[in-house]
Amino acid sequence: MSGIRKATNGRESCLLAVHLILQRPDDERVLLGLRKGAVWGSGRWHVPAGHVEPGEDAVQALVREAREELGVRIDPGDLEHAVTVHHREADGEPRMQLFFAASRWSGGPVNAEPGKCEKLGWFRVDDLPSATVGYTRTALSSWHAGRSFAVCWRDSKRVDRGLGSRLIAGLQAI
Repeated sequence: MSGIRKATNGRESCLLAVHLILQRPDDERVLLGLRKGAVWGSGRWHVPAGHVEPGEDAVQALVREAREELGVRIDPGDLEHAVTVHHREADGEPRMQLFFAASRWSGGPVNAEPGKCEKLGWFRVDDLPSATVGYTRTALSSWHAGRSFAVCWRDSKRVDRGLGSRLIAGLQAI
């Protein structure tokens, strides 16, 4: 089995995940966690993230994940879409990764999932650890450069600089 889910109409579908770019307002460093154990991405640095559960929208999922993983409370109004990354996992499964930035929160951050995360650290976007998840590095670099969309397809670093604004314009037209 390829791992690629096909919709009944024969079109490829993507798993949707949400990611938090928690940014310190004083020095603009972002929070990463070093994944550990028998979890995806073990041994690599990644932003807090998770899947959208049935019945949740992306913002609800991210607020929940922030509370579960970091013990932080974020007002949905303090989240701003940062970048969307379309990428393919090593198993061939396509994914749509939504990254939201927040520089205001209450509580934490603390490592609330020590079984999945070895430690937390604050890093400059232009000086990320070498063991940062590839699509996370692409997302943070794109966001830092002011681009809202990136593609990491079959290890591609290709970025369509205008696609993000075209997608937003298309969604607004709906």
